[in-house]
Order: sequence, then structure tokens, then C-alpha cells
Amino acid sequence: MGPLFAVLIGVNLTWYRVCMFIWHHHYFAGCKKAVPELVRSVSRPLGRLMLQDPRNHPYLPWFALLSIMIPALFFWAMWRYHHFGFEFSTLVIYHVLRGGPRFRFFGHAHTLVHKEGHCHVGHFVKPFRILNYLCEWWMAPFFGVVPNSYSVGHMKIHHRWHNDVDDVHTNLDLDRTKISSFFIYVPRFTLYWMGISVVALLAKRREWQLVQQALLGMVAYYGVALALFMWSPVFCLLFWIFPHVEGMVLLCAISYLWHAFVEESDPGNQYVNSVTILDGKDNVFNEDYHVVHHHSPSTHWTDAPVHFEANKAKYAEVTATIFRDTEEGKLLQQLFENDWDGLAESFVDLTGKLNHEEKKALLLRRLKFTVGQAGRDGKRLEWGSLATIRNYDD
Repeated sequence: MGPLFAVLIGVNLTWYRVCMFIWHHHYFAGCKKAVPELVRSVSRPLGRLMLQDPRNHPYLPWFALLSIMIPALFFWAMWRYHHFGFEFSTLVIYHVLRGGPRFRFFGHAHTLVHKEGHCHVGHFVKPFRILNYLCEWWMAPFFGVVPNSYSVGHMKIHHRWHNDVDDVHTNLDLDRTKISSFFIYVPRFTLYWMGISVVALLAKRREWQLVQQALLGMVAYYGVALALFMWSPVFCLLFWIFPHVEGMVLLCAISYLWHAFVEESDPGNQYVNSVTILDGKDNVFNEDYHVVHHHSPSTHWTDAPVHFEANKAKYAEVTATIFRDTEEGKLLQQLFENDWDGLAESFVDLTGKLNHEEKKALLLRRLKFTVGQAGRDGKRLEWGSLATIRNYDD
């Protein structure tokens, strides 16, 4: 996937820069407020009409765009392939438009399916309840997501163990300062992304209803892949499997980063174990407040900054893992290049006591710390503590 992805990165970043140049031109000064407010003037009343929680109205424009445009592009590409065979131009056009400028469409699609996986009752009220399946079962597969993977694998495994050793894509046993550790992590995350390790663990735990839900999504996704492969192996690989691998690799890297830091003296501390990014450049629906996401999952995403400010003293007390004015991609680049100075420069010490070298030493210590089969607290929770499961259900 490397050559195609390199083309997409170049085109999508250029597209983004052109958009930003136009957007910031003085001719469009009035549009900066008028256009977003125009969108909100439509999404707000629709949110009150359609959604369980009207605060989620910013989802609606993205639901509409991604659930209509991307499938339409896919079927257009199928039509082109059927009539004209393989065209590199069609391939690039499809994936560029699917990713969006600076991969904004990709980011919003994966964030929306993540949000839907966390919403047990669904986003939509009764007259529109069928739309509760919009992300995982219609839009997300075009971005390589297996249906039910978030509602089952992500929710029932990752958020039950919070990256401890029974989480099927934990990185706690790997020295995160070594690039080789990431290449060990990739197949581990691949098995999770495909649903294989999810089904294996849930079957071991005899949670058969969850196994059934996971298998249903896998059969649906790979059933479509099989049908497309029988029609055209080339089209299947380039238009259906490529997004699957793309999502697998990119989300693998982000997952690796979110939980890369662990404090040896307090391995279970979630203020350290999850990353927080302030003034982030890719903060889609406040996903950059990852501590809030794990530590207080009932907090609505719009309240994440308020929750952070209210608990700032707790973050400061443990020197939480906080970065400012950066993004996941930049942090990953610094991590893989062993650019510890770069990481330290964007690291935020809320107490103001640490100098640059002390920040660097702290980050390195937390990246190097690993645990064995016993887990973070020395007691492997293979079957999950009742308290953990109750807390998750609440």
C-alpha cells in the first residue's frame, strides 16, 4: 500500500494547504463565521428533532456528507471499472476524496464510528432509530472498519482493561522507545482490527452473545470482500481491502501512541497512561482529551475541556501525560525518530517545576517501563474484576 499511500499523502496535504490559503484570504474573511454558523443553523434544529442528545448536532453534517458522498464515489468507481477497466486516475480520485484534505474525512469517519460504538442507546430517537446503524454498518466499511468492531471489541475489551495485558492490543509489554516494538505491535493490532483476537478472547470467556455480534460484523465485511474478489480481484484489493489496511495501520499507530506512557511507581494511573493534547491540530470532537475518554466515559465530549479544567490539580499532582500545540502524527514522528527533545518541548508540566532535561528523562522512563503477564498491578485480570465490569457498565 506504500506507493499509493505516498501519492495520497502528497495530494491530500497539498489540497489542504490550498484550502487554507483560500480560507484565510481577506476576500473570505466574512465566511469564517458565516459558513460554520449557517451549518449550525441547520444542524441545531435537526439535532433537537432527531438526536437523543441535541449536543451531538455537529455530527449530522458529517453523517450526511460521508454516508452519501463516499458510497456514491465507490459505486461510481465500480461503474468506471466495469466499463473501462482499471484506471489509475479513478483510483486516486476515489481515495483522495475519501480521505479529504489532510485526511479530514478519514478522521471524522473513524471518530464518528468510535462515538457510535460508545453510544449504547444509539444517537437517534425512535422515528429515526434505523440511522443508529448508519456508521458501523453503512459508512464505516468504506473506511475499512468491520461492523460491530467498536461496539464489541473496543468497548468490551479495550475499555474493560484499559490497555492492561488482557487487552488484545496492549503495548504494555513492549519498550516503546524502540521502533522494533511497533512492528511487533502491528500484527497484534491487525488481529484485533480484523476481529480475530476479539472473537478468540470473548470465546475463551464464554461471552457468546458478544462473539455472535463480532462474527456477524466479520461475515458481513469479509463477505462483501469475497463477492468483490470473485467479481474482480484487482478492484477488491484496491478499493475495498486498501481502506481496510489503511485504517488498520493508521489506527494502529494512534492506539500505540495514546497509551505509550506508563508511570513505574503507579502503573494504573490513567492520568499518565492516556495522552492529553491541548490546543491540538487534529482535535476531532475533543478526542484529544483521551484521559477523560477513559477515566470519565460518561462525560459528554463537549464537556471534556471543562472536565479537564475541573480536575487540573489531579493532572498536576501526578505530572500527567500532556502535550500542547501538536498532533498525533507529529508525536508519532518524534517517537519513532527518538526525538526526545521534540517530545519534551511540547510536553506540559502543569506544576512548572521540571526543566527540559527532566521532562525528557520523565518521558523516556515512562516509555521504557514494561509489564509482564501479571499485568500493571501484579494480578492478571484475565476474567475481569466485577468492580471493573460494573464501572464500565455504569
